[in-house]
Amino acid sequence: MNDVHKWREQRRFVLQSMRDLGLGKTQTEREIMDEIHHFLDILRDHNGTPMDLYKPLTPSMSNNICTLVFGKRYEYEDPDRVFLDENFEMGIEGFDQTSIAGFFPWLLKIPVVSNFMAIDQAVQAFQNIKTFFKAVITKHRDTFDPKNMRDFIDRFINEQNSKQHKDPNTTFNDDTLVGNVLDLFSAGSETVRTSIMWCIYVAAAFPQHQEKVKEEILEVMGPDRDAEYQDLKSMPFTQSFILEVMRWKTIIPLNVPRCTLSDAKICGYNIPKNVTVLFNLWNAHHDPNYWTDPESFIPDRFITKDGKSVSRPAHFMPFSAGKRVCPGEPMAIMEMFIYFTSILQKFQVVFPNGYKPTFQAAMKATYRLDPYKVRFLARS
Repeated sequence: MNDVHKWREQRRFVLQSMRDLGLGKTQTEREIMDEIHHFLDILRDHNGTPMDLYKPLTPSMSNNICTLVFGKRYEYEDPDRVFLDENFEMGIEGFDQTSIAGFFPWLLKIPVVSNFMAIDQAVQAFQNIKTFFKAVITKHRDTFDPKNMRDFIDRFINEQNSKQHKDPNTTFNDDTLVGNVLDLFSAGSETVRTSIMWCIYVAAAFPQHQEKVKEEILEVMGPDRDAEYQDLKSMPFTQSFILEVMRWKTIIPLNVPRCTLSDAKICGYNIPKNVTVLFNLWNAHHDPNYWTDPESFIPDRFITKDGKSVSRPAHFMPFSAGKRVCPGEPMAIMEMFIYFTSILQKFQVVFPNGYKPTFQAAMKATYRLDPYKVRFLARS
């Protein structure tokens, strides 16, 4: 059985499971809003003093995936919550998308290179995470009820039980389940968190644009009503602001590595079979042939001429392109919109006195801002 068959079968299952579990429906929105209420309480508790948004945002983002995959959330100080967050952070630190080992993976077999890049530490962190996931999966199997599908793991177990009776070589096995769960956490937590960190930083750096977002929030949602995903279509400036952040600071500049399945010819270049191909999304998002003044942040860039909606051109591809476009795009957009609007509905975001934004960032698993602090001033 080849990797293409496995990818197709598992992608189809993941997409269907996410829909069945409420993605794009009010159920998922309610669960995300419940999590956001916990998150906003943390911001209020700081009473406008400078704080690192990364610390409360990390468990909050992860909890949204926990609810989808495990059927539960964890309190921020729960030992399991802390264990997951610490190990994911340790693992991510070891994988720099622009490192030389990313282009020449065989270098990792050389001990001095592996030790210098702390790859062993990252590998151990992900092994710790897999061990944790296996324990959660075992508990799910012990309490599994085919008449009560609680979450993604239950749905996989149900499909696995069905397929293994018909096909002993099915891709629905324990290793695939662990891999799927790891992928959902890795893609669903780190990328959205990094995007929201950028949105908040940019909002603080451009207070005039933040004010326009706030005005649109108050016009559509008012000061008290919870954000709803359907509000997105009525808030073109806010939507365009978020899309422009995703373009301007493309958080996965080289996408996820791909592999050619056969010889190909592109733009006169011969691309042989079985070579790694990197998709330069940063270049696509900063090419002056397609974007006016691409190095500048223009928050209304995506708004249509009538000012009533937004339009995404084909050369805008923050979630990749082609058949392997990120399956979590709808949930990611929903989270970014609801978190961003919920924060700015309740708070004005400003930098500490004397701080001047630098937009300094570094490439890890994603293009991350250097650590920063902001003040969340409660709106009256």
